[in-house]
Amino acid sequence: MRSNSAERAHIIAGEKSATGNKVRLWVQDEWRNFDVYRVPVEGLLLNVDNRRFRAERMWAEEHLGRPLDPENNPTDELSIESLLLDTSHRVEGDQVVGKPTGSSESLKNDWLRRKQESPLWIRPDGTVRNGNRRLSMIKRLQREGGATGLARVDAIILPLSEINEATLLEMEQREQLTENFKVRYNDIDYLLALREAAENREVEWFDRDSVEAVAGALQTMVEKSKGEVLRDLYAVKYMDIFLEDSGQVGEYHRVLKTLERFRDIGRMMLQIEGQYPLEEEKILQTLFAAVRSGKSHLDIRDMRTMFKQDKRRFDRLSETVAEAESGWELSAGPSLSNPGSSTPRNREASDDDIEEDSDEEGPGPEVVDYPTNQVASAIDLAIDGFAASQDDVVQVLHEVCNRLEVLGERARLGAALAGDEGAEVRKSLKQIVEWADCNRHLTATED
Repeated sequence: MRSNSAERAHIIAGEKSATGNKVRLWVQDEWRNFDVYRVPVEGLLLNVDNRRFRAERMWAEEHLGRPLDPENNPTDELSIESLLLDTSHRVEGDQVVGKPTGSSESLKNDWLRRKQESPLWIRPDGTVRNGNRRLSMIKRLQREGGATGLARVDAIILPLSEINEATLLEMEQREQLTENFKVRYNDIDYLLALREAAENREVEWFDRDSVEAVAGALQTMVEKSKGEVLRDLYAVKYMDIFLEDSGQVGEYHRVLKTLERFRDIGRMMLQIEGQYPLEEEKILQTLFAAVRSGKSHLDIRDMRTMFKQDKRRFDRLSETVAEAESGWELSAGPSLSNPGSSTPRNREASDDDIEEDSDEEGPGPEVVDYPTNQVASAIDLAIDGFAASQDDVVQVLHEVCNRLEVLGERARLGAALAGDEGAEVRKSLKQIVEWADCNRHLTATED
């Protein structure tokens, strides 16, 4: 029988014992000291609203077909443990399972060697507000090897009468939104926490001065420069616009592991806003097309360089993408598919992967009926053409000869002409022949 909120509060109040220690925390622009208690683990509850795995929780709840409820469902507590400690998540039956990450193994080994370093933060009813990963690790250790030495933990108790939700939120953000804490947020979860902090400061997302002011206010909280925070705020801004454009507002689990893509989109749009007011929409849709077609942040970075150095080529790419998307927009509309896994889909996770950082870039969202190959090919060709334009003529000619040599076998070219893409092959072949005819005079030797 699982305990409810009142029963857990009774356990905590009746069995807590003072350690005599205090912990110093920054609260509402001042330092405050909080008493540290030893409390029973059985009176603690994992926080389902933990910001560390918000997008992953959305993913899990969609696949389970119901909200996670650890207070009333023991299986859901196991699922939350997995979301906090594991990678390569999948749903088996009515539970989320995965493989332990390297960081969770390090957390366990560090606890077993050095014991508890800092207290958990809990509400009087035992809900853990900071320290959910450690509690998950403890509960897993209890099941694996018994409760010896793990039955009680240090905690500070934060009553609502002393620390309201708004204050606690800011305390959590300051504690958790830093680059130097042991396990960083997954990409989207970090952005969502940053977004929440900005919203609390009443940011105006379409007023650059407002976003810059909020970035300045948040930089000490997240221990980054103002420029880095501004970049990340623009990343979440355009992630929100992308989801709205896709008809799935707030469904962040559909764009897991895309932080670097949206960071580069944010960087580019920082430069575009105000300078090209009549072209912003076209430029943004071209960048969104890169995300939809599975291109990486490095491709988006190349597109950004192309825009700065060869805008005519970028404009031609935008026109090609718009043409490719036209039928999709009319028939299917923007719609992201149900994500099949909370980990990258481009490869299966192996035992060697547990040391990988959990926010590794994934392949991007899957988009229903999207002309992925056509758009991806257009982007690849534009990037390749731009790169070739930066090379010297001799290098480009060598590359052309190498590629034409690949097509030298008549059977291969003939098969392509007879295939489904024969018209496109014939069109390109005609362009090559016309180019050769036009430049044939350049091969004549001088007298």
